[in-house]
Amino acid sequence: MEVVRASAAYLSDRGVEDGRLNAEYLLAHVLRMDRLQLYLHFDRPLSERERAACRPLLRRRGAREPLQYLLGSAPFRNLTLRVDPRVAIPRPETEYLLDVLADVAGSDRVFDSALDVGTGSGAIAIALAAEGRARSVTATELAADALEVARNNAAARYPEIDFRHGSLLDPVRDESFDLVLSNPPYLAEAEWQSAEPEVRDWEPHGAMVAGDRGLAVIRELAGALPQVLRPGGWFGVEVGCTQGPAVSRLLRTASGLESVEVHKDLTGRPRYVFGRRPLPEKTHDRH
Repeated sequence: MEVVRASAAYLSDRGVEDGRLNAEYLLAHVLRMDRLQLYLHFDRPLSERERAACRPLLRRRGAREPLQYLLGSAPFRNLTLRVDPRVAIPRPETEYLLDVLADVAGSDRVFDSALDVGTGSGAIAIALAAEGRARSVTATELAADALEVARNNAAARYPEIDFRHGSLLDPVRDESFDLVLSNPPYLAEAEWQSAEPEVRDWEPHGAMVAGDRGLAVIRELAGALPQVLRPGGWFGVEVGCTQGPAVSRLLRTASGLESVEVHKDLTGRPRYVFGRRPLPEKTHDRH
């Protein structure tokens, strides 16, 4: 308990939000136990070896290195994914993208084939496979080192996911899918510069920031989407909380989608845009 209190004060003094929580996670990590076990052993003395193992982690967290990189993992829905500075850290907002999918397409809908564009750590693709939302899952990623992380995350339990190296839809130009999801880069450069040090100084810039006020990647994706999204198929994208109207217009005009709607996250911020590719109009026999 004394070590947790001292560590929490050290982190809080350095601007770390939730210093106590961070201290508990780091100590539990060093002791190879979860936080619940930590509470059951708060009166246990720490050896000098254990204290020595805590110190460099505390210094790194005090320098604002993200907790998830120090732990080497991040939760995503019911998964635990390995993460490091090669990939952006999966966030709760992206978890909820799959809940919005269930709302718009039906909670019992199983897609024939799904595509995760810009997979990063593999979070969306692996969650689709783990939750049985698609019979086949493909994922693309421009950064080769990020793709290695994603493949490693999927290897043990979901080796059937087809990971492709390349920009956006380039690796799947000759294929089609009835579900396409993406959490693309959507921060403007000014937003990146004003972000918390954990984001600005540690997470990969290319996974987070796009030109044209954060819309450049989404614009490119919207323009190419009709080549791979099947008639009747759904597209969903995570966006910045001011980008919903602009992205909606892009999906209607550049992608030709219908039923385009902006959806809110659990805190009430508009963070997702979904739309559906129209089915071909039926022709009628005039005889």
